[in-house]
Amino acid sequence: MHSKPFFTHLIGNLMTTRIGDADRGSVLFTCSLGKEPHFFIRQNSLIFRQKHQKDLVLFSDSESPDKAQHLLNALTEALVRRQKTKLFWRNLFFGLSLLALLAIGSHGLLSETHTTDNTPLTRTDSASAPLLPEEHAIEKSLMQEPSPALTTLAHNLRDAAQRKIFTVPLTTGHSRTIYVFLDPLCPHCRDLEPTLEAIGKKVNIEIFPVSLIGKKATAEQVIPVLCASPEHRKALWHSLFDDPPLTPSASCDIGEKALAVNDKAFSAYGFRGTPQLISDDGRPIPFSALKNEDTLSSFMNAEPQEKKDE
Repeated sequence: MHSKPFFTHLIGNLMTTRIGDADRGSVLFTCSLGKEPHFFIRQNSLIFRQKHQKDLVLFSDSESPDKAQHLLNALTEALVRRQKTKLFWRNLFFGLSLLALLAIGSHGLLSETHTTDNTPLTRTDSASAPLLPEEHAIEKSLMQEPSPALTTLAHNLRDAAQRKIFTVPLTTGHSRTIYVFLDPLCPHCRDLEPTLEAIGKKVNIEIFPVSLIGKKATAEQVIPVLCASPEHRKALWHSLFDDPPLTPSASCDIGEKALAVNDKAFSAYGFRGTPQLISDDGRPIPFSALKNEDTLSSFMNAEPQEKKDE
């Protein structure tokens, strides 16, 4: 008669082992893994040892000595899976951080073409759109052929959004996309929300949350949003603008790292303030382009100046 298999799950540092079924089997033991955990077999018994603790017998069966070995194999596989997961997220985090830092080389060129950094948004009344900067911004250098730096920026933002880790997808299903760096505790960002809701009917809106203004307070609100599945993030994001805001849920390691990468990217690209809007071809979007559907369409679909002169 074959013995029942062992199934081990790790949630954080909590290890649980069941017999017979991964989800409904009887719990054999649960233990908390501290520093330098070590498992080994001694006289048909599985022993758990960790630094500064007494050895603990987790399992013993003198009639079936092979069971202790099978259990040790299950524990080892669980620990290896956890280590691989840690290495994956660590490599992803540092890889994307490096990608963002490599973009520093494009900082100077990007700063030269960015004409709308940190322009204050105000309202003429409770129903009107924000006051906009100079009306001729669209006809200026933003109409030039996108530079290699802007093309790289567009590619990086598109790649990051497609990973579904770093962004809050507000709207989808359209042919064009606008990437927006926002801090929910930024007053101008809050003023921009109705505008994003309106233009989201024509273009995709991908939010990259950052903690530029609120720092720790922003992180406490944003990290739980990034911890949620992509399809649930929109509702959670909108709840941050309620009065009072929704009580934040528990944070997670993935959400913390995602926000840290967004903050590094924001700094590496040389953005000076939030809200920061970028088109899917890498051009910074002036607030004057958000005046109405026509001005936004003119900006998004504008032909480069060099082609017009041909």
